Amino acid sequence: MTENFVDFIGLYGHFAGEDYPSDEDDDVDEHASERAPLLERVPQKMPSTASNNKAFFLLLKAFVGTGVLVLPKAFSNGGLLASCLMMVFVAWYAWHCMLVLAEVYQRVGGSYSELGLKLFGPWASRTITVSILLAQLGFCSAYTIFVATNARDLWNSITQCRYNFSPTFWVVLQLLAYIPLAWVRKIKQFAPFALAANVFIMAGLGYVLTFDVAHIASHGVAEIVQYNPLRFPLLIGTAVFAFEGVTLVIPVIDSMTHKDRFPAVLSTSLGVCIVVFIAIGSLSYLALGDTVETVILLNLPKAAPTYLVQLFYTLAIMFSVPLQLFPAVRILESAVFPRSGKGNPMVKWQKNGVRALVVCLIACIAIFGADQLDNFIAIIGALACTPLSFIFPAALHYRISQGHPWTRFKDLFLGLLGCIIMVYVTYIGIMSWGVAAPTVDRCPASPLL
Repeated sequence: MTENFVDFIGLYGHFAGEDYPSDEDDDVDEHASERAPLLERVPQKMPSTASNNKAFFLLLKAFVGTGVLVLPKAFSNGGLLASCLMMVFVAWYAWHCMLVLAEVYQRVGGSYSELGLKLFGPWASRTITVSILLAQLGFCSAYTIFVATNARDLWNSITQCRYNFSPTFWVVLQLLAYIPLAWVRKIKQFAPFALAANVFIMAGLGYVLTFDVAHIASHGVAEIVQYNPLRFPLLIGTAVFAFEGVTLVIPVIDSMTHKDRFPAVLSTSLGVCIVVFIAIGSLSYLALGDTVETVILLNLPKAAPTYLVQLFYTLAIMFSVPLQLFPAVRILESAVFPRSGKGNPMVKWQKNGVRALVVCLIACIAIFGADQLDNFIAIIGALACTPLSFIFPAALHYRISQGHPWTRFKDLFLGLLGCIIMVYVTYIGIMSWGVAAPTVDRCPASPLL
């Protein structure tokens, strides 16, 4: 298992098919350019040693993460039947677009951004790179809000509101952990954190499912709706957020010994994800109805086991943030710094300063969206994840499908549908900002900070 997690961490060193060398790598020349400009460099591919089972594990880990626990609120936004159908549709949509991206990669070759360069030109490559950057920063901001909300509730429950601090305080407090972790250069050093995070996540999901089943058995099914037309678009954005894993398609293919088995492995992993996502979302919604919180852990009974789950899940998300941040800071560093920091403390600390500023930017975004986490996640899913997951793969495949009218029509349709989702869900997310009830606050008094 440890070896599998080391390999999974290695995927982030080849995020979207790119190669992210470190200042501390032995093959980095301290007197030469740290890395060529993004559009001119040839990435180092991962060794093709992964079996089908290991590739399945890597893909499953890419999808089942910290965002699962916001699905119950998403089901409340969409309604039970509509949410189940939409989750299946978004999973199929993501599956198909990942397969077409894989086909483009195997026929053209190169990283995600290089595919855009080869098929459309520099503007497409830059657009893909910016979208990757925005998506990763959005993920980190959403995770920071999740940690702040969960940690604040845990603290107030234990101290009985004796020391009540604001959500902003809990966001700023995380900087003490994220800034030093952002300075880590070697990606595989995050492997122990990722292993611990996933153990905590699995334990948390098991606890939530146990609570749901027990609550339904003792209290019956809560009052629910099958379709909620007012907030249904927020469900779409959250579903896209949950199934965003397209940036790991190329490195997973590169890692596989039998690359022709990728479609079967992808289908199996997404099938498992659909079952897990629908189980968590539907059972929690059936148990709690409209009282479900954006962070489902806030609905659990206040007792020692719940406190442990909240603590472990908070740590799991905090361990995940530096990993999600890694591609973003490396993209920014490649654009700002022409030389390696190896052997040059001044350059290295300048890079550390940039990384610290990026973490502070994430904190500012998190403070802004702290009270509306479900809207925030929907907007990130629509605005940042939809282009990467749906629009760009369809456009790239359209470019190589000359002479096949039906295939080209399908690519145009899927790309246009992605554009509609991006614009519509983002618009609804912005216009409905502040409409939903705020997160439950166990302390009626004004916070200390």
